[in-house]
Amino acid sequence: MGSSDYYFSEIYDILTYNGSVEDMQINYAMILLSICCWSLTVLRVFGTIMDFCWFTISCLYLLFFVQIGSCLLIHCVGVSGVWCAMIGFAYRMWSNTPADKSLTNRMIVWGTFACYLWTNVYYLRLSEGYETTFCHVVATWMGYEANNLWIRTHLQREEIQNQKSK
Repeated sequence: MGSSDYYFSEIYDILTYNGSVEDMQINYAMILLSICCWSLTVLRVFGTIMDFCWFTISCLYLLFFVQIGSCLLIHCVGVSGVWCAMIGFAYRMWSNTPADKSLTNRMIVWGTFACYLWTNVYYLRLSEGYETTFCHVVATWMGYEANNLWIRTHLQREEIQNQKSK
């Protein structure tokens, strides 16, 4: 088997949790849920749907790249870093910017956070132990801090554009 076949096999194992249907169901459901939460919190800062879609696709690409690269380095499987980082980013955006905080949106956002907590407690109770929960917390923190960086960059860009228009 060539080296490229080996890496494709490793990536397949990472994305499919070595064939664990239960882990795939939980984690890919969390990705879908985090995308809903992400959409509610991030969409409002973009002028157009296309800008939002390009930003979201770029972020997902980067998150999957980092997740797969990390798993190849430390020999783990899974995509939980993707949804944890997205939830961290979305939580920072939700809590620190004006938002449509209608009952429906609050239910979706807080429901996502409740599922995040439930999933971490679930994995903590399994044999994965503290390592998985620690990785989830680190990925969430990284998403939260990435939002801080994004906001600073976004504000600087707006300030430069305002100075140019004067």
